[in-house]
Amino acid sequence: MRYLLGSLLLWSCTRRDLITIKGSDTVLPLSQAFAEAFLARNKGLLISVTGGGSGVGIAALMNGDADIAMSSRPLKLSERLKLMERGKNLIEDTVAWDVLAICVHPSNPIQKLTRSQLADIYTGRVKNWKDLGGADVPILPYSRESSSGTFEFFREHVLRGEDFAAQVRFIPATGMMVQSIAQTPGAIGYIGVAYITPEIKVVAIAQDGDSVYHLPARSQAELIQYPIARPLYYYYDAAQGARVEPFLRFVKSPVGRAIVEKVGYVP
Repeated sequence: MRYLLGSLLLWSCTRRDLITIKGSDTVLPLSQAFAEAFLARNKGLLISVTGGGSGVGIAALMNGDADIAMSSRPLKLSERLKLMERGKNLIEDTVAWDVLAICVHPSNPIQKLTRSQLADIYTGRVKNWKDLGGADVPILPYSRESSSGTFEFFREHVLRGEDFAAQVRFIPATGMMVQSIAQTPGAIGYIGVAYITPEIKVVAIAQDGDSVYHLPARSQAELIQYPIARPLYYYYDAAQGARVEPFLRFVKSPVGRAIVEKVGYVP
């Protein structure tokens, strides 16, 4: 087994031997952990796991370049129609739940925000932390790029379809988002919980009109309370079911569910 550019790749294999998984950066660390544990128990199979965003994975599935697409959003109707046109009988499988953690620089005194305050930041209605009870520091909001399922989810569920402000900086990968927040005192960004590090500070979030603020959920019971939670998906063609089924059974097994918790997501 060997790591290469964020991918789990085993060499000297044929296409028939190799299961290729592509897509969401949010699902990436989970799929890498699944693949490592699965390969340790199944020496004759090979798995490649790469990120790039939900849209990238779905496009790869359409083009026959991936067996499984990782996605942090449901497929769009246009994507489903294209897959049907190409003769693919799509299967959707929820592999875990993720919650978006809202993160700021550790020096920021802000401890909590509401959904509407987040929307005000990202649409440009609020531009300085002092307007939210913080220091007199300009807010620098970071977002994932539009090819990311996390971008789609945030825009729909936090901005409620509004446009991002001109001052929002779009970042191509979650790891880069974490680095940017850690290095910028006025920064704010959103990431999957698996990417939380000590170098950034997580802010508690409340629904509009709710007086109770919540840190990211870690269990099914907490999912109901946390305002920004979403399912994570695997998509694959039913025609490839026999090839990918052993891996998917492992993902849903007790060992796979324990891996979900270990990585930081909710089974």
